[in-house]
Amino acid sequence: MMMETAISRAVRLMFSGSAALIGAGLLAQPVFAQDTPVIQRVEITGSSIKRVDAETSLPVQVVTKADIAKTGASSTEELLQSISAFSSAGGVSNATGAGTSTGGLSSISLRGLGSTRTLVLVNGRRLAAFAGSDGSSVNVNAIPLAAIERVEVLKDGASGVYGSDAVAGVVNFILSKRVEGIEVTGTYGSPSESGGGQNGRASITGGYNNDALSIVASGSYEKEKALFGRDRSYAASATRLPYYNSTATGLGNIQGSFTPGPGGGPDAGFSTGGSGYGNPLAIGDKCSTIKMATLQGGAKGSPYCAYDSGPDVGLTPDRELYNFTSNLNYKLNENHELFADLLYSQSKITQTYQASPARASFFETDGQFAAQGVDAALLLYPSNPAYQSIAVPYLTSQGYTSLIGKPLSITSRVFDFGPRQNVDTAKQARIVVGAKGSLSFGDYEVGLSHNESKLESAVTSGYFSQVAYAKIINASNWNPWAAGGVQTGALADQLKSAAFSGTFLNAKSTSDALDAKITGDFFKVAGITPQYAVGLQSRKEKYVTDPSAAYESGDISGLGGSVVPIDRSRTVNSVFGELSVPVLKNLDVNLSARDDKYNDVGNSANWKGNFMWRATKEIALRGSYGTGFRAPSLVDLWTPQTLGTSEQFNDPATHQNGLQVNALSGGNPNLKPEKSKQYSVGLVWQPVASTSIVVDFFNINIRDILATPSAQEIVSRFRAGDSAYAGLVTLRDNEIVSIRSTLANTGNANVQGIDLSANWKDNFSFGKLSVDLNGTYMDDFNQTSPGGDISHKVGTIVDYSGNPVIGAQNGGVILRWKHNLAGTWSNGPWATTLIQRFRTGYEVGHDLNDNRVFIGAEAIYDANVTWKGIKNLTLALGVRNLFDKQPQTIGTAVTNQFQAGYDINQYDPRGRFVYVTAGYKF
Repeated sequence: MMMETAISRAVRLMFSGSAALIGAGLLAQPVFAQDTPVIQRVEITGSSIKRVDAETSLPVQVVTKADIAKTGASSTEELLQSISAFSSAGGVSNATGAGTSTGGLSSISLRGLGSTRTLVLVNGRRLAAFAGSDGSSVNVNAIPLAAIERVEVLKDGASGVYGSDAVAGVVNFILSKRVEGIEVTGTYGSPSESGGGQNGRASITGGYNNDALSIVASGSYEKEKALFGRDRSYAASATRLPYYNSTATGLGNIQGSFTPGPGGGPDAGFSTGGSGYGNPLAIGDKCSTIKMATLQGGAKGSPYCAYDSGPDVGLTPDRELYNFTSNLNYKLNENHELFADLLYSQSKITQTYQASPARASFFETDGQFAAQGVDAALLLYPSNPAYQSIAVPYLTSQGYTSLIGKPLSITSRVFDFGPRQNVDTAKQARIVVGAKGSLSFGDYEVGLSHNESKLESAVTSGYFSQVAYAKIINASNWNPWAAGGVQTGALADQLKSAAFSGTFLNAKSTSDALDAKITGDFFKVAGITPQYAVGLQSRKEKYVTDPSAAYESGDISGLGGSVVPIDRSRTVNSVFGELSVPVLKNLDVNLSARDDKYNDVGNSANWKGNFMWRATKEIALRGSYGTGFRAPSLVDLWTPQTLGTSEQFNDPATHQNGLQVNALSGGNPNLKPEKSKQYSVGLVWQPVASTSIVVDFFNINIRDILATPSAQEIVSRFRAGDSAYAGLVTLRDNEIVSIRSTLANTGNANVQGIDLSANWKDNFSFGKLSVDLNGTYMDDFNQTSPGGDISHKVGTIVDYSGNPVIGAQNGGVILRWKHNLAGTWSNGPWATTLIQRFRTGYEVGHDLNDNRVFIGAEAIYDANVTWKGIKNLTLALGVRNLFDKQPQTIGTAVTNQFQAGYDINQYDPRGRFVYVTAGYKF
């Protein structure tokens, strides 16, 4: 059950907004009971003023250590997926990474507003942004699950208290600060279906306490095995007609004729996509001889060979995580104490997926071709025996006789170097030292912290120098249609020299901060004693990326083009204040204000007001109104604009799917901060002592959104005639050859919905029962495009025409409704919890015949049984996805995912997952 401490009774039931319903087994106490004892004042997430438990009007959801155990979560990322407030797009991004370069990042998003608008704290202080990412997002998997005492989720904007990034809310991880003795815990879990996905975790936590000193130290180790598409029937193929087909670049497709030498290049009629004029082996369905699949209707009308990447794509990565945390408190005397906390985490994420593609359009951004005088295409010359024996008969049969006698540009799926494998090693470290205590006029706290995040990204196989590969191929009599799809003999030996492996990126993000605050009571006025808090913070941020020379050149196939270094820093100085006034015996009003001054993007002042009115013994009302902002990160501002390869997209005009073209992307030094306004109104009703119901309405409005339009959004809006996108696409013979996708302040968004929680508990002769409901209903999520069109995002990834809604590729769908319903029975040493995780259905895209495709509502059940029949010993058996619910069929994906057959943002491909846990206290 939930612990009765600082954030308990009324916070948990009346003012938690949802009261930690994930694990269930919550004790519902009378919110306004007259016999509630006075509890020491403590600080609650969302406020700088220390309060007793019944004084807050903040919608804070609390998840305790006991609740965490009942979820069966194997990582912090997985734990957060259970919270309904993370029910929207990008709620919890995983480290899957096949299709995007995550570096192993797992981030969280409240209200579907993105990880850059959700502030993550550990023990009330910031972590450094994840290196190698967007400069704002925090890797939640760096926070060890075993060390978490509780999680406090403030589901309300809080820039008036915390500054930038708290537009959607705050997630505060509170780590264990006092432990008696030593506790050892081990967990092992495995999917019930064969393949990978097994997970093991071990932790040890110890503490030492005396009258003056309290020390806690915790270490943990986690290991998770990779799971591949071939291990799941629904993901084993990237083609399932009529819903979707493989769009990955195949081997041996003819793009068109190409004029070699200086001044040469693609000839008229050249097809930039992967299907082109088709493939000789597609006639007679012989693509399987080169590890391909035959598809009809290429860009020029002929059948072609596509690579079915489904079996080879990683569904979940191989993950290894080491963590160490420690807290220290030392009392100097009754009024003053010193404190320190340390966090260190090292993760190693290994992604293995399909071999690299190669074709002329991918080479256009590689400056090494021009520098070395190499033709930017894989050429098959008329003098090549394969040209005469295979290409000429095929071109003749298909009526493409104008190409005969000219060098042909050929696509390739380069199996010669094996599958691609990335290894991302991320290290997160933070140390905080400070002092706190009481003075005659109030309490004080001063802290100094150093944060850093480091990322080393390396590749071990599957990558190669594009120019070196093309140089060898173009000087040889290669056969793109050779059996097995690989070159042999002397040519195979030559190609080995083009292989690339090793570290290609080092990145580091640091944040050094000084903070100080004073809290206390004002003198009494007319029988009222207001409380106050004032403070200041100074923070220096620095972000550095150091790509290897090969990565910077853009010459390594499969890494996405040129990346140039960043080395930037800035300072942020802030002052803040807060005032809480008990206007009446049953009415409290709170005001907070904060001013943040950035030396690169200027100044932002924000405020917030909130109230709590206890209308009757059974009913309380609360509300808030405030402003917020999000400052552009150093990455947003200073990432140089470079030409690389776009993410995959579908072209509605030419009906080509899975295209990748040249893309100009990067930051913008002229960005300005986003501005926001939010308000909420809540009702708390406790009709009887055993039951509590909480309803909160919220609205968030954001202006000047910082956004990079996805490739699909750009292409779809361009083809739809949206004038705002007219200059972002370049055509050649009506085929897209390049796009421009750079960051800008563009459009607005309005988000509103309702949070609902209900709790019931009672005692019976056969034990204790509790039932808890925690849900979020999204009423509107409307975002305005640069062209002024409104994208209605709730319950769909696409509009009626099948074009993606804005942001669909950054986390998927905004669910209309999601809830967790939990029931717990406990009696003596036994406790059993059953949890239903429910979400409504949504439109996922269109099929290949342009019919709309919907995914229906889904309920997944989890169960957990815990036994404590032996002193100090805890044993647990649990199952996630108890009935092994399989994913529903999706349409042609408009999100940038390589995985096939399911929505990676909504479904766990491990399926039914069984785990056992054992813990012992010494």
